[in-house]
Amino acid sequence: MKYNASPRPEQATAPKRPLRSLNIRPGISRKVVPLILVLAILLSANLAAQSWDFQRQIDPFLIVDENGQTFALPLTGGMSRPVHQFVDIDDDGDFDLFVQDRASLLTFFRNIGSTTTCQFEWVTDQYQNLVVGEWFKFADIDSDGDYDFMAENFPGAIRYYRNIGAPGAADFVIATDSLRDEAGNFISVDPLSIPEWADIDCDNDLDLFLGRLTGEITLYRLTGLDGAGLPRYQFVSDRWEDIVILTGGKRSPKEEENRHGANSLTFVDLDGDTDNDLIWGDFFALSMIHMVNNGNCQTADFDPNNIIQEYPPNNPILTGGYNVPRFADIDGDSDLDMFVGVLGGQGSFLADLADNFYYYRNEGSPTAPNFVLQTRQFVSSIDIGRNTQAALVDIDGDLDLDLFLANEEDLSAPDRSNSRIYFFENQGSPTQPEFHLITRNYLEYDKRFDLNYSPAFADIDGDQDLDLILGKWNGKFTFYRNDGSAQQPQFTRIDENYFGLDVGNNSHPALADLDGDNDLDMLVGEANGNLNFIRNDGAVSVPDFVLVDQNYAGIQVERYSAPILFDIDSDGDVDLFLGSDTSGVLFYRNTGNPQSPQFTLETGFQLPLHLRSDPFFADIDSDGDPDFFAGVSGGGIVFYQNRELTGIADRDGETPAFPVAIRLLSNYPNPFNGTTLIEFELETSSQLSRSGYSLTLYNTLGQQVRRWNFSGNPGVQRRVVRWDGRDSQNRPAPSGIYFYRLHLPGIASQSAKMLLAR
Repeated sequence: MKYNASPRPEQATAPKRPLRSLNIRPGISRKVVPLILVLAILLSANLAAQSWDFQRQIDPFLIVDENGQTFALPLTGGMSRPVHQFVDIDDDGDFDLFVQDRASLLTFFRNIGSTTTCQFEWVTDQYQNLVVGEWFKFADIDSDGDYDFMAENFPGAIRYYRNIGAPGAADFVIATDSLRDEAGNFISVDPLSIPEWADIDCDNDLDLFLGRLTGEITLYRLTGLDGAGLPRYQFVSDRWEDIVILTGGKRSPKEEENRHGANSLTFVDLDGDTDNDLIWGDFFALSMIHMVNNGNCQTADFDPNNIIQEYPPNNPILTGGYNVPRFADIDGDSDLDMFVGVLGGQGSFLADLADNFYYYRNEGSPTAPNFVLQTRQFVSSIDIGRNTQAALVDIDGDLDLDLFLANEEDLSAPDRSNSRIYFFENQGSPTQPEFHLITRNYLEYDKRFDLNYSPAFADIDGDQDLDLILGKWNGKFTFYRNDGSAQQPQFTRIDENYFGLDVGNNSHPALADLDGDNDLDMLVGEANGNLNFIRNDGAVSVPDFVLVDQNYAGIQVERYSAPILFDIDSDGDVDLFLGSDTSGVLFYRNTGNPQSPQFTLETGFQLPLHLRSDPFFADIDSDGDPDFFAGVSGGGIVFYQNRELTGIADRDGETPAFPVAIRLLSNYPNPFNGTTLIEFELETSSQLSRSGYSLTLYNTLGQQVRRWNFSGNPGVQRRVVRWDGRDSQNRPAPSGIYFYRLHLPGIASQSAKMLLAR
């Protein structure tokens, strides 16, 4: 089997429609006409012999916020602590954007606009596979006219990559894992601090500055390159210019009024006098600190007593702390604009988890800047805080999938002390969904310390509408019963400790029939990374959940297991996909059967790493194969479109021992509201096995609704199956999409879909 989970780094995959891109000029909002259309959600063939080509897409369909504004790049995954830099990496005269927000990974946005109107498109989250820690910096260290690359190498070292490429085609190779000074001493960066390279003495090379946890600055002067082409640094001072940055208020009467901490310093000529001034972001500063260089290009002169504590002075940035300033002339008007990434500091680690990439346009001049805030989210993306969990279900019975997102704690909730669920209604079509944010608090409920919601929608009480089970941080579950209908849900909170179940911390439920008795059981992930099996010992309409196994099948990840049960190979039993904190998503194929599952890890399935992955499958573009969604640590979601689905064969990839031809015809009528006829033909040159063959009907959740079994002899067989719209328990099936699959075990299969519209 072939698994292709991503384009190569830096290869942007062409979507099925043109990418919308981030454009900082004001745009025109689009009016969308709601449609009631059909969306398919299952596979169309036996996936055990198919190729999967999951390719990352950032803007595959329209997503609109509650104010009617379109997210420019909706599915980047969000940002929690963006360290950023603008660099013309492709040498086309405009600034491209790099952002580090996930450990060891660097995201690249190419500017496809112009020098006066930037327009960014996402290219990759793994730029040249560069290993990036907590920070990075592009700078021309060896003075050869192109950018080199520096990044954190834990603990405290500076990893140096040399650019050996041509102009417009950067190619970074590792030169050393740890820069040293001329004496051979290790150059150490203080924890969480970000160093700076700047020409402070106008000798046309870049010196190295380290902001210290003491509030002081260490200077290393560049004296040239050694025989290996590595920079030679001469230590100058640990208290350069006698600068000591003190900031922040005391948290208790015993604390000192001013403190110093992790920092990011940036040298930039803000007043147009050809020397570098200093902007300092500090862990304890809710704003940024500005110091004017009173010297000249050759000799810096900073007055440690002349410090502006809040910058910009006309409209200072005020955040939770630790602001990282960067400057670039993004609009081509010959003055510097300002961008600030908010990492979160003494004021708050939570307040800026979503709106944390500030853009200030310079409406002044090169000598007298006037920075005016334009947006707090320069990369316009879905971002609801951190550790998002996603679910896609047809909640309103209009035959398309709607989107629900939950977070760890909501930034708009009282004291940011509880999670909330966001509801995006699908107002699009089967091939072109359009998600509109309707509410940021779907359940209209806030409870202190009710954190880490993990929503699982399912028909718990057998009344043909979707109920809701919420996993939570405390390991328990809340049950919301749908007292409305499949078309007009009305959720009533019934029990905040459902069946007295408690799995420890961060319960993450996934529901499916795991023992073949036609009711829904649960697999539940938790903070310690294992799986809990909770069996339903009741009936379809009267569940009785019992915790059976707290270490199910010995399956475990290092932290925060997030299971989803989905019949990926359409063999009638559910497979397991397991999200995790730092190992991405793992695939366990069910090599057992519906009554006795056996989950076997398949190491060939890999997706690029996303921290705190929460997986979900849905055929969102109605092309007959499952696409992949995941909530992630950054507070948004990522999306991988399945672009390839080919081949029909048995599970082991065997070639049939005799010729066979099958033809599954469309059911008639379709759509239908009472009875429909399913017709098929097959021809074999030999008698089928004792197991015969089957026609199986599935709903959009991948659950078996009805099954017909047949035996077969050589020759041509033609059959017509009548379905009366009822399931195997003789209950009326609800309106919606259904899939029927003709399966000859070990030989071939075909699938098609129908619409029941009551």
